Amino acid sequence: MIAPAPLILRPARAVLPGGVVDHPSISLVGGRIAEAAPAGATVVDLPGLTLLPGFLDLHVHGAAGRDFMDASPDAIRAICRLHARHGTTGLLATTMTQSRARIDAALACARDAAQGGAGWCPDGAQVLGIHLEGPYISPEKPGAQPAGHVRDHVPGEFDDWLRIADGTLRRITLAPERPGADTLLQACRAAGIVVSLGHTDADSGCVRATLDNGPCDATHCFNAMNGIHHRRPGPIPVFLTHPSAAIELICDGFHVAPEVVALAVAARGTERTIAITDAMAGAGAGDGIYDLGGNRVTVAGGKALLDDGTLAGSVLTMDRAAANLRTWCGLDWSAIARLTSTNAADRMGWPAKGRIAPGCDADLVAVDDAMRVHATWVAGRPIEDSL
Repeated sequence: MIAPAPLILRPARAVLPGGVVDHPSISLVGGRIAEAAPAGATVVDLPGLTLLPGFLDLHVHGAAGRDFMDASPDAIRAICRLHARHGTTGLLATTMTQSRARIDAALACARDAAQGGAGWCPDGAQVLGIHLEGPYISPEKPGAQPAGHVRDHVPGEFDDWLRIADGTLRRITLAPERPGADTLLQACRAAGIVVSLGHTDADSGCVRATLDNGPCDATHCFNAMNGIHHRRPGPIPVFLTHPSAAIELICDGFHVAPEVVALAVAARGTERTIAITDAMAGAGAGDGIYDLGGNRVTVAGGKALLDDGTLAGSVLTMDRAAANLRTWCGLDWSAIARLTSTNAADRMGWPAKGRIAPGCDADLVAVDDAMRVHATWVAGRPIEDSL
């Protein structure tokens, strides 16, 4: 592919690792941020806009009427284009609890997209890997995951998934209290997979013991896990205080009340909180009926529900998550960058992502003060629909 043309971006301000800089010139050369651009580089003025590291979404199932479980290159491209228009420059294709055959197919398709093959989308967010959400979760806390496919760790099955994913399986959600979970945790850590605990019926002691043995995150913290009681604390206080934990938060106002989001950010801090969308096919597609892992989901008024009223993912995009966080928590620009990008990059071990600095990937988003996206660049290429 032809390298993107050199650019010089001139926003009103940019959020750099050292803080906010007014009226900078940010050079993009060969898909990376450079110290300076060559003579003749195109200058792009962005008056009144703030330049942030491109949003990173570690937990996203779909958008634009499509789902990663469709196991279709066209579906992946549609999802990636939609999220890029809302400032997401990189994401993890997230699977659902399903049959072995359907997960096999979804992993193979997402792998190809992550490796630059079928499904790779030069005009959309990059697929940076795969998040395996389930099927090794608690039957007591399936949420919108199809309960009929929930199961305990099957070593041969998981070994096959590692082979199919071919190094692109980067994150897993599992329930630590289930039989075989210790073996699965060891296998994941040996393979360099980031473990997130979720869809779990674990108590505080189980979660604390798991975190004492190595870092773990909390998948969509508060959702699909036991709540807080002052004598039966459950997992949430441990996730909010343990030094090796980080938390995902769905900041749509439905999954977690704004006051509780503010409480969680205050407790966990802006260095260990990661905004996600958990978006499903209805994101960017309007109200209607959609499929999520074989379950029927009705989207109406910005809320996605199963027939029994269970929340079933979201129709959130990362720009709206950022706007909500700013309103609910009073976060400054640097904290917004951390929660929507830098923390995810650091947790996943992506040193070239999540920051605006020379040598980093030219993944950027320009927003106004209301957090509306005006422009997105992925590897230095402008996403035309966002301009």
